[in-house]
Parts: sequence; structure tokens; C-alpha cells
Amino acid sequence: MLLLASFLFTVGCGSDEASSPPVGERVDPPVAPGSGQPRLYTAPDGTVWMSWLDPVDDSTHALRYATLADTSWSAPVTVTTSTDWFVNWADLPSVRPLPGGRAAAHVLESNGSGSLAYAVRVTQRTRDGTWQDTVTPHADGTPTEHGFVSLVPWPDDRLLTIWLDGRNMTGDGHGQGDMTLRSAVLDASGTVTQRHRVDGRTCECCATSAVRVGGEALLAYRDRSDGEVRDISVTRFDGEQWSDPTRLHTDDWNIEGCPVNGPALASEGEAVVAAWFTAAGGTPRVKAALSTDGGRHFTDPVVVAEGNTQGRVDAVLLDDGTAVVSWLGTTESRGQVQVRAVRADRSLSPVSTLAALPSASRHVGFPKLAQSGNHLYGVWVGRDNPSHPSEVQMARMRLDDGPTR
Repeated sequence: MLLLASFLFTVGCGSDEASSPPVGERVDPPVAPGSGQPRLYTAPDGTVWMSWLDPVDDSTHALRYATLADTSWSAPVTVTTSTDWFVNWADLPSVRPLPGGRAAAHVLESNGSGSLAYAVRVTQRTRDGTWQDTVTPHADGTPTEHGFVSLVPWPDDRLLTIWLDGRNMTGDGHGQGDMTLRSAVLDASGTVTQRHRVDGRTCECCATSAVRVGGEALLAYRDRSDGEVRDISVTRFDGEQWSDPTRLHTDDWNIEGCPVNGPALASEGEAVVAAWFTAAGGTPRVKAALSTDGGRHFTDPVVVAEGNTQGRVDAVLLDDGTAVVSWLGTTESRGQVQVRAVRADRSLSPVSTLAALPSASRHVGFPKLAQSGNHLYGVWVGRDNPSHPSEVQMARMRLDDGPTR
């Protein structure tokens, strides 16, 4: 993978509040030593879902999830196990709730000898709790990269599946050719329909993000121009076709390789927030823009963080239209999971630090965010003792003690 995210930006534009002491309360999740690749979702009833990978032995991983109500965890549930998965710090599997007591999950299964030869495998849980056999939404069969998946609940018990697709790339790693962005719709039985190519040339390894807004899906991703400008684009799916992609904002970030830094979308009704990272002009920034019409139009962006940030953003949207954006901040020797509110009038709260981390390296992964009631939850990969294996860690904070105070 062509990774430029291993660099640490050192431009020092951070304010004193960027080094604020952590205000998060640790909530120990039911994970094994060596766990990683966490994701968070909030179900309609306010229950927080966390998925992750646990090592079973030296060659086997298990995809598991558990639900959290206040500070009480359910027993972990194992969706599936395998010795053939592609396990990576940036391309994350998932388990997410669906309407009507259903759920969906995806993993990445190696399908060739190349370092980036893997396929997307999707499974759905029926209302009686049974997980179906996995299916592959793409039909090309090439031993190339397929990942960075977004799963969106779709009408009539269907599932909109979106992924980056490297079928046009040759050679080991990213080699030659263009990464594409594609989608398909799966019905409740796993039958794949409505395959679409969304974009014929995108950034190679930045996560996608998609939300359901009204009767449509809104998708954000890092695009790639012929001149190597890699800004964020958005597009909409109306159930039949995708709209022509448009740039969310003209950052004009010209960069020769993939920065491994995708955008984040969150929605509440017709309100949408988009958050993203850019280092255009040599200054790393986290930006956010708001929409009140389902993502058809966005405000001019506000700069949420500048200078001491690695990006790796996530976002949630509150009932009153306030967005909360998270990112990985950096100090001289440590990392920080930081959050900040963007109010509906585009004003900003002070920065709050959810958690202090030993470093801001790729071993931290991509911190993820969820909100339930008056609490904000964040997860990352860390270790409290340098002699112990790393594992998924979580902290929570009251919204009125932090970003919305």
C-alpha cells in the first residue's frame, strides 16, 4: 500500500487548548489482548455497537461485536472466524445494526498472493439471529484490492454496499492503473443486484463514508484528479443511479501518493456534517462543513484543527444540528483523541481531549466516535503497559462537560 500517512506533520499551529488534559472516563470493552480494528455505531434505541477483531491464535482472527448501554457491556458475539483475512490498520471490517432487529457485517478475505489481493465479503443477520453465508458484492474475481467499505441500510430489508475496487490495477501493491469506486445492492437473502461504477479514478486507500438521507444515500470519498489533486468528493444515489461526483470543497491538495485519510459523514434528518483532513499548502488541517438539505449544498468549511493533527477524522451529529468532530492530535511525543463541536451557526467550541495516547503512529489505528444520550464515546487501539499487547480501548465523556459545554 502506498502509504504517506506514516509521516508526522510538525507544523506548530496548535493552540494551548490542543494540549488540554483528557476529560474522558475509561470504559473497558470486552476484548482480548492483541485486539484491533474497532468500529462504532449507534442503534436507533441508543445502544452503542462496537465491532473489532480478536486474535484467536497465531493465524486466526475472529470478528466480534458487543453492545453498550451506559457502562454495561453485553457478552461479545462472534460473527465469523478465519485464517484468510486481510488484517490492516486502516481498512477496517465492520458490524452494524440494521432496522427491524437485523444486522450486517463485512470482512476482507485474501484472494491471491499479492500484498493487496483481497475481496469484500458481506454477511447479514436475520431477525431470528442467524448469520447468513458471506457473499461478495463484486464479480470481477481479480486478485486485487477491494476494501474501505461503507454499508448503508436500504429500503425493503436491502443493504447498499460501497467499496474501493482495484480491478483495473496491475502488479503487486497498487502498481499501475486506477482505483475505482463501486457499489451494489444486496437483498435480504444476499442476492447482489444493481452493481454500479461510481467513479473511475479515486485515491487508492482512503476510507469511504456514506449515510442515508431521506430516500437517498450520500457518499463522501477522497477523489484523485489526473494532476494528482486528492480532494474530497460527494455523490448521491437515488436508488437507480449515482449523481456526477462534485468536490465538497476546493482544497487543491496536490499529493503524489495516498494519504490514508478518508472523510466522515454523519446525518440527523436532513442535517449533515462532513469532516475531512487536508494538508494543502503544507499545513495539516481538519475541516468541517454543514448541510441542512440532505447534503445537496454545504456551507463553507470551518477549520476545526490546524497544525498538530494527523487527521483520521470521525463525526457525529446531535439532534439540535450541532456536529462533534474527532481527530488524532499530536504533541512532541504523544497522540491525543480530540473532539470539538461545530454549532449550526458554524461557531466552534473549545477543543476537548477525550484520551491521551502513547503515540500517534498507525498502531493507534483510526479513532472512532459514537454518541448516545448525553455521552460521547471514542475507541482506538492502545496499551497502558508497554510490556503488554495493544488492545481496543474506549473512553466516554459527557457532552456538557466537553464539546457542548
